[in-house]
Amino acid sequence: MTEKMLTDFCSFGLDSNLISTLTKTLADYNPTANTTITNIMKSSIFGVGASLLTLFMLLELVSIINKVDGGQGLTGTKIPVNLMIKFAVFALFYCNIPTVIKGIESVGVYIASALGTVTNSPIQLGVSQADVSAMVDAIDDIGVTGRIYTVVVLMLCWLVMKIVSIILSVTVIFRFFEMWLMLLFSPIPLACLASSEFKQTAVNFLKKYAAISLKGAAILGCFVIYYALAGSSITAYNSAMDINEFIGGFLIDNLLYLIVLCVAVFSSGKIVNGILGVF
Repeated sequence: MTEKMLTDFCSFGLDSNLISTLTKTLADYNPTANTTITNIMKSSIFGVGASLLTLFMLLELVSIINKVDGGQGLTGTKIPVNLMIKFAVFALFYCNIPTVIKGIESVGVYIASALGTVTNSPIQLGVSQADVSAMVDAIDDIGVTGRIYTVVVLMLCWLVMKIVSIILSVTVIFRFFEMWLMLLFSPIPLACLASSEFKQTAVNFLKKYAAISLKGAAILGCFVIYYALAGSSITAYNSAMDINEFIGGFLIDNLLYLIVLCVAVFSSGKIVNGILGVF
């Protein structure tokens, strides 16, 4: 048990399944769920958004009629033509919402895939498997009181590491729920793009979706930083060291990095929102 806990602590990182999850689009992650949600969006929410889009275009038309009646002469005829072109562009955009959403996802997946190659294998934090075995032997050689104290501290740190691991897994999976919810209701905010007064709602929606898409890359980026810091800061073990002093320092240092990593991953969405100006 002691060796298992030390091994886990020395090789903490994203497993291949989570890395693969962070580098997938919604359709790649679960094609069946994605198709179901897309169909629900098209059969229900799409109609509501289309009604809003039509209403906004009618309001634009009313505004143009009032301007023409106000006496703009021949120049007034250009305005309805511009409105027709504008309506055609918005209608084309609106009818291809799933394609637009997937395009935004693809950018995030491309960046995440590049970072995924860096985090593809767990880092050994200055302690090899042979060193782990030597540490276990050294722990067995100390007194009963010291051994119990060391094992209890190790177990507590190991439990914290497992909690951090669960939080990371939940954060990764919850990201897909966020994206599917935004996809489901996307026709409503995107219909606002046709309104001069409410178009910022559509812009904010697109920025928010881009931020969530980049969240996968941000999570991987947190691990890249964690690997760089922890790998260079933790002292390698050797048999000449006092095992109690080494275990204490190693556990505290790594535990601090793990907690910071957890906070960074949990806050990755807020960080990306700040980068893209989404508030």
